[in-house]
Formats: sequence, C-alpha cells, structure tokens
Amino acid sequence: MDSIENFDASNNNLRECFIDMGSFLKDQKIIASTIIDLWSGLYSKEDIICRNHLQDLASHNLLKLLPLGKNEYGDCFYNELLVKQDNVSREFAMHQCEKESVSILQRKRLNMDIQENKFPNWCLNLKQPIVLNASLLSISTDDSFTSCWVEMHCPDVEVLVLNLCSSNYALPNFNATMKKLKVVMIMNHGLEPTKLTNLSCLSSLPYLRRIRFEKGSITLHDIPKLELNNLEKLSLWLCHFDEPLNESEFDGNLRNLEMLRVVSCSSLFELPETIKILSNLRFLDVSGCFQLKRLPLEIGKLQKLKKISMRDCYRCELPDSVKNLENLEVKCDEGTVFLWVGFKPKMKNLIITEEEAEHNLNLLQLF
Repeated sequence: MDSIENFDASNNNLRECFIDMGSFLKDQKIIASTIIDLWSGLYSKEDIICRNHLQDLASHNLLKLLPLGKNEYGDCFYNELLVKQDNVSREFAMHQCEKESVSILQRKRLNMDIQENKFPNWCLNLKQPIVLNASLLSISTDDSFTSCWVEMHCPDVEVLVLNLCSSNYALPNFNATMKKLKVVMIMNHGLEPTKLTNLSCLSSLPYLRRIRFEKGSITLHDIPKLELNNLEKLSLWLCHFDEPLNESEFDGNLRNLEMLRVVSCSSLFELPETIKILSNLRFLDVSGCFQLKRLPLEIGKLQKLKKISMRDCYRCELPDSVKNLENLEVKCDEGTVFLWVGFKPKMKNLIITEEEAEHNLNLLQLF
C-alpha cells in the first residue's frame, strides 16, 4: 500500500496509465501489446514510450511483468511479456476512476459490469437518451449475456474494451456512434471461441486504428468489407475462422495496415495471395499457427515488410519469392529456423533470431 500512496503523488502521465489498468478483469494475465494498444489510442504515444510506462509501473510494484523469453525487452514483438496486476492495485485504480466525477455519465473512464443481462441502475429508466463522456469504455459481461443492449451515445469514446464469456456475442449498435474511436479490444475469457456478429457496426469509423480479437470465432472476409481505411493494426489471438482464410480476400480498404498478427489460430492453413495489396505491411506475426502450410507466393511483393514472427510453424513452407524481401528480421524457433537458413545467402541483410522452446511453454499460462 505504501508504494501506491507514494505513487499517487508522482508522475501524472504514469498515474493516468495506472488508472487505465482498472479496465481489465480481476486476476487477468494481460498480453503486453493489449495495454500498449490501449495507451497508444488514448494518448497518441509511440509504442516504445508505452512499453517504458509498463516498466515504470512495474518499478513501483504496481504490476508485474512476466517474461516469456530472453529477449523480452528487445523490440516490437510485444507478446514477449505478460502483465499481471494484484487485486489491491486494481481496486485502487478503480477507486481513483470513481473519484474523478460524481456523475457516472461524466467520467472519462467508465467500467460497466453486466451480470445475467442486468445493466447498472444508472442506465435504466432514464427519460433521455444516455450520453457518455468517457474516452475509455470497458464493458464486462458473463456467460449468460444475450447481447440485448440498451441504447447509448458515446461520441467521445476513443478506446473500447469488451470483456466477454458467452458463446455468442453481438457487438452493440451504439459502436457506430463512436466517431472518435481509435482502438477496439474484444477479449473472450470463456473456454471456447465466441461467435462474434454485428461487426458491421465498426464500419466507416474514421479514426479506428487498431482492432484486437482474442478467442473469437469470426468470418474473416467480413473485415475487409468494413471500410477500415485507416486501420493500422489487426490482431487475432486464438481465433477460429468460419471459412478458410485463403478464400478470404484483402482489398484496398486495408491498404494502410502496418501490422497483422494471427497468433495461435489453429484453423489457419494459408494466408490469401491478395496479401500483396497490403503494401504498407511492416510486421507479420503467425506464431503458434501450427497448421499453416505455406506463406503466400505474393509475400515477396511486400517491400515494406521488415519483421516476421513464426514460432511453432514447423509445417510451413516458404516461397522462393521471400528472397525479394530486404532488411528482414525473422523470429522463429528450432523447428522453423531451418526454413530461413537456406535463404540467407540469397537475401540482403536477413537477420534470424531463434527463440528457445521454453518461450512457448510459458505462454500456456495465459489460458
């Protein structure tokens, strides 16, 4: 408790970041990139600065960083760290959030907890439409939730965190009112992938930069149809695809995508050849996709691609076109490193980093 009290009077930027941590669930182990996405959306800071904030909070004993490999502080492979906050710190963060304003509707951070389809009293029986002032909105629902939403207007929300447990989940229509929305994180804490529907409510949001799905069952060809012209990062963790991904098509609506992460998705067999349309792609992560058969032939046309992470992809074959990629850094393990070694004489400035197998075993503690 002493560290919390001392911290409350310290760096204001860190204090704000600490209070944001109340948006995550009790006892949740959080992938570091999730928090970095949140802070990037709220404060428009570079990812490296957000990562430094994590380390600063850890130095105040307000959270723990759990390494998953030897190079956990090295670069933008942020899944190298798990983050855990103790319950005392989380409760303190939520208390600070509640102190910001007497009126719930005026708070800049709002945590909604919906159990058995029962909404908080403050959003029931109102004569006027609900208008929220929050820039960070976190909504948590249990496994009985039927996606019957109340109507709300959320014109100032910049980051939306959805914590869910049910087998089916429809995104709320009021997402379409979030014209300032920059980051969406949809995280399923149930045992099985959640069937996600009504993704169309995310369409045509002009500032949406990052989308994250965890343990969702989705029809991926719906994503390019959403007109996400400014989307920079798409993350899919432990997701199930309702159709073969190679039958989906990337199109010009994702032309600004810089980071594509498809991690531990066991139903991923191939990536579509239309990946060549992602001309701004800098980072591709397919780690843990052990069913992946090959990288697409057209990947060699991605001249801005500088990082590939592909641990646990031991079935994957590489097309000869990868030799056209220059200044590429590849992170792999002992089961995939041999795929790239043969290309090293053919590729300009290829860097291969082999990660220990222990990394992948430690990752299991997330789930």
